[in-house]
Amino acid sequence: MSTRVVGIASGKGGVGKTTLIVNLALQLTELGKKVLIFDADLGMANVHLAFSKSISHNLTDVICGAVSLEQTIVNLSEEIDLIPGGSGVADLADLDKIAVSSIVQAFSAIEGRYDYLLVDMSAGISTQVLTFLSCVHLKIVVGTDELGSISDAYSLIKVLSKQYGIENLIYLPNRVSSSKAGKKLFGSLNHVTTKFLNKSLEYIGCISEDSLYCRVWDSTEPKGVITASSNAYAELSAVVSEIEKHSAFSSLEGSKGLSFFLDGFAS
Repeated sequence: MSTRVVGIASGKGGVGKTTLIVNLALQLTELGKKVLIFDADLGMANVHLAFSKSISHNLTDVICGAVSLEQTIVNLSEEIDLIPGGSGVADLADLDKIAVSSIVQAFSAIEGRYDYLLVDMSAGISTQVLTFLSCVHLKIVVGTDELGSISDAYSLIKVLSKQYGIENLIYLPNRVSSSKAGKKLFGSLNHVTTKFLNKSLEYIGCISEDSLYCRVWDSTEPKGVITASSNAYAELSAVVSEIEKHSAFSSLEGSKGLSFFLDGFAS
């Protein structure tokens, strides 16, 4: 089994990126998928809180050689595991090749155990975020219709396309007032990136504001919080359906899956 690696980032914090990742993971498990979340949102690493779990170790301890990668893995829910990040991971892009090699080997040790790796990245345009996004299979930028979010999303997309030459970026409007508003927001940003960057964004859906959508943070068992009759469930299902059939994964047969996204640090 080749693991599909999805990176989710945002130009600005507070746009609901982590909430989206938790809900996407839960939705994927309904399709029988085994999901690993890597909480690389440094300084705000909090995925475990949505599942009322505590953590003992994180990737920083792996880098220091204190524990193995497997010892950091926390079981969040049925079919969902977590690798917690840590403040020390902020220097991941600057590690020497020996340290990077050890991390790649660590991820290789759990190769084949997961269908998806969802990477929750820090907001902004740090070197680490840019490096992570350049290495994942599927690249998603999340944003809201708030002016600061739109501006910062454009800045992130500009750097990714101009400095890193990254193609096939997905822009996913989140916490919008309606599906119509989400499509309008996407269209507006896509118009600007096409005009000024000569880059078209990809649309795979949007997520409307829904009280059930954010309730995963208030429940000791997030699974089942979003009912099948809710708008959030339908929209999440549509997004997951687009991810499942995405062409970015068409050439994964025989690939290195989990470890591949970290190989970018060694080059």
